[in-house]
Amino acid sequence: MHITPVSPFQPQLPYIYRSMAFSPEVYQDSDFAYFNQPLPSKLQRAVAKRKAEYLAGRVCAAQAIQQLGLPHHVVQTGDDRAPIWPQGIRGAITHSKGIAMAVVTDNSNVLGLGIDIEHMMSDRQELELRSQILREDEADVFESLGQSHHRPLTLVFSAKESIYKALYGQVQKFFGFDAAKLVGHDSQQLHFTLTTDLHPTLPKSSKVSVYYQYNDEMVLTECVHQQAA
Repeated sequence: MHITPVSPFQPQLPYIYRSMAFSPEVYQDSDFAYFNQPLPSKLQRAVAKRKAEYLAGRVCAAQAIQQLGLPHHVVQTGDDRAPIWPQGIRGAITHSKGIAMAVVTDNSNVLGLGIDIEHMMSDRQELELRSQILREDEADVFESLGQSHHRPLTLVFSAKESIYKALYGQVQKFFGFDAAKLVGHDSQQLHFTLTTDLHPTLPKSSKVSVYYQYNDEMVLTECVHQQAA
């Protein structure tokens, strides 16, 4: 499988990242060994597309970790499906339709990172999925977002995915899209408040902001959870 360095976006968070384009249509199982990555037993029976996505994401993660000055590291997956990062490292992985990205940091103030790449939904998907992604009390701010962005639901969906990834390491349990409420936006960030107590350090009404950028095809969102000053 071809995995080629590509940077469709320049992440706004000041951490190390790697971004790759990959070709799932030419994937074969021997690609794992070629890139010095083990094929997880849980993926043995997965379709080629899923294996290719996993491999590309782990290659990005391994290369990003090496940029921190560490040796080659295999980022395994926990029983909760979350990546297992080296001690003292926080990171996140994302992939979408032939693009994969990973971001990492060894900054001790960072408790969690979240990134998400999504290809733009169609008009029909944005209509059909709106009730699954948005809270009713987000409607006014969402309509305002839609006045300046032609695929607002894709932005909000991706942002909530990034929030989940950034906070999960602290929360250590599943929480849904309704746990974060969109309350504002500007040209670089979407702003949310938590609607429930997720953790002693993440009580209801906590503020969470997510960087975003997009092109005609896809959006990148980024979220960092840091220790309180």
